[in-house]
Amino acid sequence: MGKGISIFTGMKYTLEENMAYIKKSKELGFDNIFTSLHIPEANYEKAVEEFKVIVSLADSLDMHIIADISPRAFAFLGANMNNLQSLKDMGMQGVRVDFGFSPEEISNFTHNKCNLKIEINASTITQRFFNELEKYNPNYEMLQSCHNYYPRLNTGISMETFNKKNEMLNKRNIKISAFIPSLVNKRAPVYEGLPTLEKHRFLDPYVAAKELFALGMNNVIFGDSIPSDDEIKRVGNIDENTLEFRVSLNDCSPIENRVIFGDVHENRSDSAEDVIRSTNSRTNLNNADVIYPHDNTLRTIGSVTIDNKDYLRYSGELQICKKPLAQDNRVNVVGNIFAGDLILLKYIDEETKFKLIQK
Repeated sequence: MGKGISIFTGMKYTLEENMAYIKKSKELGFDNIFTSLHIPEANYEKAVEEFKVIVSLADSLDMHIIADISPRAFAFLGANMNNLQSLKDMGMQGVRVDFGFSPEEISNFTHNKCNLKIEINASTITQRFFNELEKYNPNYEMLQSCHNYYPRLNTGISMETFNKKNEMLNKRNIKISAFIPSLVNKRAPVYEGLPTLEKHRFLDPYVAAKELFALGMNNVIFGDSIPSDDEIKRVGNIDENTLEFRVSLNDCSPIENRVIFGDVHENRSDSAEDVIRSTNSRTNLNNADVIYPHDNTLRTIGSVTIDNKDYLRYSGELQICKKPLAQDNRVNVVGNIFAGDLILLKYIDEETKFKLIQK
């Protein structure tokens, strides 16, 4: 899995600002760059000139760069559509072929001899497209995909559409990327964010990124350039392989703190209806560890609980409530999942790994 940023040359930010952003993002855990060479608002000649510098920098930092490219862009770059070696020589790892290319041309691109990845638009693919593409025997090992971002309010795709497109791609083992917006620095000229999913347009990008990873994305990219330092740091710190939940704590004992934060949790394989149950929270206790009753209050959705000594052999079991539950003197409410992270609870399935981090 990976994390990416977007760089748009020939627009608001100077070449120096974009280069500083790339270096910062590399330090904070990002490993790939998306850029586009067919933005109507961009100064095209300036964009291409700066693009070559950006590609060179990305290559020196070992950051993979994918460029959204059109037939017109090939001409500006002095590249030949029948020979992609010149693009590879610039330092590019792939090209995203969206508008202006036929299924036959896309299939031909996948047989390039220079190991250049060919990326298709995950948001617009249809079964009809694949039926046509497969007439020309594509090399699926060289094919990957990236969803669109949607600058205009109300135009981002639905979760239903997102899942339907991803199902077609997963059947063919095609890697998938998707975009999250910044809530701070939105791209011109519309300034309404660049998400893939409409539901993410005004959502904390940290939560949006975690949801996309939970949905199986191989790569999550900031659509807007340049996000705030806080946004970059928090997304960069996400563990792509484990669901993370921020939790606000009540007063807990050192033993309870160890149960909460001492390990990565895993939901039981016999997933419960009412709660998420950590399989390893009890096994991590020592014989001398005693959890005394406290905060035996009503439980709400997202309550984090630990069974106390009065629950006998269940003492030490950590749970997260999936629905409101009654007060129980045997159950300590040790904290609550941050409200913004509650939408991620539905992605904890049997044997899903998750960890709690203090808000």
